Amino acid sequence: MAGAWNIDVDAAAATIKATAAQVESVGPALAGMAAALELAASSIPGEAPVVLTALNDVLTLGITTGTNDAVHRSGTIITSTVQAVSFYAQGDLAMAAHAQQSAAAAEAPAAGTARGPVPQ
Repeated sequence: MAGAWNIDVDAAAATIKATAAQVESVGPALAGMAAALELAASSIPGEAPVVLTALNDVLTLGITTGTNDAVHRSGTIITSTVQAVSFYAQGDLAMAAHAQQSAAAAEAPAAGTARGPVPQ
């Protein structure tokens, strides 16, 4: 880690708190989308199983999986960032650098895992 750190701890804490609130708001939004898709599915006649299957796949394979991956990764990044700022505030720059590296290394899902099967 090159250079000196100069972090406004209070501003960083406010930014982290605001970011965490945004991440936490994803859950209710996802539940709302799921309810809307369920309502749409309930209005489709029973003889349209392909459409019902497609709606289910959109929800379970697309929206839910991708969103859960993003929320998990965001939580990991936020936690590591909080640790980095905390260590910085305590004067432990080595541990702050380590926590920063953990935040930067938050695992992204493997390519294509948030997608459903491709129709043939």
